[in-house]
Amino acid sequence: MKSIVTICAFLMLFNVKGNAQESINAYKYVIVPNSFSFLNEPDQYQINSLTKFLFEKYGFTAIMADDVYPEDLTSNRCLGLFADVEKLSAFLKTKLQVHLKDCNNKVVFSSEVGESREKQFDKVYNIALREAFNSFETVNYKYEPSQKVALRGSKTVPAVAENTQAQEEIQRLQKEVEALRESRLKEEIALKEAKKNTKPQDVQSEVKKEVKKEVKKEVKEVIKAENISNETLQTFYANPVANGYTITDASSKVLYQLVFSGKEDVYIVKGQDAILYKMNNTWIVATANDSGVSMKTLNVKFN
Repeated sequence: MKSIVTICAFLMLFNVKGNAQESINAYKYVIVPNSFSFLNEPDQYQINSLTKFLFEKYGFTAIMADDVYPEDLTSNRCLGLFADVEKLSAFLKTKLQVHLKDCNNKVVFSSEVGESREKQFDKVYNIALREAFNSFETVNYKYEPSQKVALRGSKTVPAVAENTQAQEEIQRLQKEVEALRESRLKEEIALKEAKKNTKPQDVQSEVKKEVKKEVKKEVKEVIKAENISNETLQTFYANPVANGYTITDASSKVLYQLVFSGKEDVYIVKGQDAILYKMNNTWIVATANDSGVSMKTLNVKFN
């Protein structure tokens, strides 16, 4: 009986490892961020550089997040896995675990936990990380193109759905703008016309005229924002984190924290009444405020 249990456990373990290997082999690149959440600055103690080196040691094509991407990865970021190193809670020791996530922030592979009791940070992180990477010795990674992965990030058919979602989002925001402006203008015009004893129908007509003017102006501003060349805008960088991204500038200062909304290329801005969405290859931040909805175009490079 004990032998049967042992064999079953072995087969289950073999099956899990086999599936993980097959999943990893379907991805061509590994993208390593400039910093990890437990570090205070980019590549502190050279942990990010070491991570890239160790991936390359085990046969992966590793790319730093701020490097120039290959053409196929630029057009389809789903060809790459996004590396993350997590620091686990522990007493009198440091524990690190390596995760690989796909373009939808889904964990594809997690290493065994590496640990060290060293006191100096530069040594303890180095030892724990190398121990965690021992898990990749048995993976035997070899890139095997997958049609499923290629289609996941394709910009042909999905682009239609993407554009439709963006247009629906714009229309919804425009309706909110119109409703807010109409409410405000009704109050202002009604107050002015009340002093002149103007008939109610005249007030309503005036409100509609003013609303149309304001909405047309708002739409023109949105279109103008969409047509701004990304080359004239400051470049920001999207770094993958758990369930979303952080948007940073060239100095790695965090400007936005994004949470995945469940819809492709639509993110909720954490701590703000705003969303970030993609329309016609342009990223737009839409923020709700007392005067309506303001929109800002961002030149975002996703890592």
